[in-house]
Amino acid sequence: MNHARKGAAGGVSISLDGKWLLAKDGRTRAVTVPHDWAIEGPFDPEGACDTGKLPYRGHGVYSRTFKLSADERALLDAGGEIYLEFDGVMADPLVEVNGMAAGGWDYGYMSFTLPIGRFIAEGENTLKVTCDTTKHHSRWYPGAGIYRSVRMKTVPRDHILPGSLFITTPEIASHPATVQVEYELSESGPRKRTFTVANPVLWDVDNPHLYTLELEGETFRYGIRDCTFTPDDGFILNGRRLQLKGVCLHSDLGPLGMAFSRDAARRQLSMMKDMGVNAIRTAHNPPAPELLDLCDEMGFVVWDEAFDKWDGTAGRGADQPLEEYISRNLRQFIRRDRNHPSVVVWSIGNEISAASEKYPDGVTRERCTLFRQVCLESDVTRPVGIGAWQASTSSCFEDLDVTGWNYARRYLPIRGMYPDKPIIYTESCSSFSCARFHQLPPPRGRKDYALDRLLTDGYDLTAAWYSDIPDAEFNRVEKDAYLAGEFVWTGIDYLGEPSPYHNGFKTTDDRELTPAELHRSSHYGIVGLDGIPKDRFHLYRAYWNQSAETAHLVPDHWNLPVDQRLPVMLYTSGDEAELFLNGRSLGRRRKVADVPGYPVDHDDAKDNENAESWDKNPYYAILAKYRLIWNDVVFEPGELVAVCYRNGREVARASLTTAGAPAKVKLERDPYSASDADVVFVRVSLTDAAGTRIPDANTRVDFNVEGTGEIVSVGNADPAGLDSFKDVASHPLFFGYAVAVVRRKGPGEIRLKAAARGLQPARFVF
Repeated sequence: MNHARKGAAGGVSISLDGKWLLAKDGRTRAVTVPHDWAIEGPFDPEGACDTGKLPYRGHGVYSRTFKLSADERALLDAGGEIYLEFDGVMADPLVEVNGMAAGGWDYGYMSFTLPIGRFIAEGENTLKVTCDTTKHHSRWYPGAGIYRSVRMKTVPRDHILPGSLFITTPEIASHPATVQVEYELSESGPRKRTFTVANPVLWDVDNPHLYTLELEGETFRYGIRDCTFTPDDGFILNGRRLQLKGVCLHSDLGPLGMAFSRDAARRQLSMMKDMGVNAIRTAHNPPAPELLDLCDEMGFVVWDEAFDKWDGTAGRGADQPLEEYISRNLRQFIRRDRNHPSVVVWSIGNEISAASEKYPDGVTRERCTLFRQVCLESDVTRPVGIGAWQASTSSCFEDLDVTGWNYARRYLPIRGMYPDKPIIYTESCSSFSCARFHQLPPPRGRKDYALDRLLTDGYDLTAAWYSDIPDAEFNRVEKDAYLAGEFVWTGIDYLGEPSPYHNGFKTTDDRELTPAELHRSSHYGIVGLDGIPKDRFHLYRAYWNQSAETAHLVPDHWNLPVDQRLPVMLYTSGDEAELFLNGRSLGRRRKVADVPGYPVDHDDAKDNENAESWDKNPYYAILAKYRLIWNDVVFEPGELVAVCYRNGREVARASLTTAGAPAKVKLERDPYSASDADVVFVRVSLTDAAGTRIPDANTRVDFNVEGTGEIVSVGNADPAGLDSFKDVASHPLFFGYAVAVVRRKGPGEIRLKAAARGLQPARFVF
């Protein structure tokens, strides 16, 4: 399999990213594409929480001018063509060139290409893109505008038609591998070439090797690998079982909104890689093509998902026939993504209820069979599946190659019906937590949320009513070894869908929250909306990342009232540890190999009950297998140290120190921002005089930048926060942290400054 990225040898390809004009709401202003007009806000405190309380609905017109270079003009005059390539426009874009309609697309997540050679004039040309999100329906924040990259490609008369290239590896061996290339030339028609690669280096998650191919004057990348899903032994990559340690990722980039940034996406994937992730589910829409580029380069396998539902969330209007609309977009989707070695399965949807008189847009066997066949028309090398959640729909999936199931062992019925069909746990966990907040006393049960503060707890003991905490899911996947693995909901918090504090949520006294009390972003993420890992990150890292040691104490600070009693938990890759408070041992703990009798099945009623205290709830018995716990520790100021062992040998340490009074603002480059990035994330915090972080600081920090950079966004992990991400002059911390996102505009030094009243300011130079 391959990923093809065109070079300029077979023509001239230029980026149209950068400065455009946006006409919206009666004014015209300069913006930078990729651009998301809605992320600018303002947040509406009583707005629709499911879509982030942001004003994504509206009309906007983007415009810019361009001139052809001498090379481009020569190619066009010799009978060539010019294509506009849009990676994604939200929504219903209509494209005009010099006032003439060039086309558009009706699904905001889908890339599309338009031929525009016949509209090109001598001298200056005008490009206009009209976006209309007024009818777009979404279950989360979708963004608005030209939110992904745009390119213009000028090609010779007889060129490879867009979407026609398909590189496959029908025979793979240690030496040689057969590579088959199929494509269609605009005048000469279909072409097919075959060659061999002696002693191929196989593409793998640990060694994502990519080859390059020169073809018809263009350059493409491809990777050679062999993979299959099996019913009893999971996912096989290059002859060995690879347990999928996956996360679901939405398309937004936190404070940047939906405006795609390769540097920001690389940062997200880098932290997922550090956590031990090897698989990404593109929940629940086609991702930016550049995200798949990164997965190819960094070594992730991808569950590539085309749709959420087949109704309005797919961009489909009520007057558009379902079968035609879904089929057309599937063809576009697969022809776009089929050359990525990272992509290992096509998904035709997510959690779609059975078709009925009340819900005619639901799944049927006929529809699933049709859409599988549509996929196979463009790619016979990958299986076709769906993310499901209702056992009653199982028979609809008889003709699909694999099925994904969301939560609570709902895959058992189809396992019994079709024992030869591979199964993937496409959504697991749905645990809740707010970054760096720790509820005391800890939750007594899975639904014991911190209602007095409308937060969720960082001890990782709560989850949605239909799902489970991470430890229960670890145990489930181990016991049901036929599963190919899991995709956790979610790797990173996202805008919208703010469970548990969403529409219809009621407090313990049966009071429904007011619209102003509802949150604007999710609590599900292993990482916060600001891209800073929560405690849960280290629980997964300790279990999943077998190439690095982990030691992380929970809570993640040591500032509490004197004599406060609390549990101290340790997330570690070691098998035992000893805890010391001010040099005094609090005992040595060891993980258990198993918890006999702990149920693998999920019991909604029983598992949602609160016990007298968390440590008396049998639901939490499984914690002893994956965490080390010292219960009822009495706080005293000083230093808390955990020494971790494996097989009696020290492998890691973690320590916490009590912070004094706030003294300084601190700026530090986010460790997951690449050294060569043009978009850099900088962490903002407060420390005492000795440099220890102030854990509960919600202080407002002022920012400014000098030199060849600009602050494009600021943000924190507060799921209820209503401060604009684009008011870059200041932003509050949330439990001790915020981030500033700085974009380089040219060569030279960039100086970011941050200040807070009464504290020593900080300066960061890069």
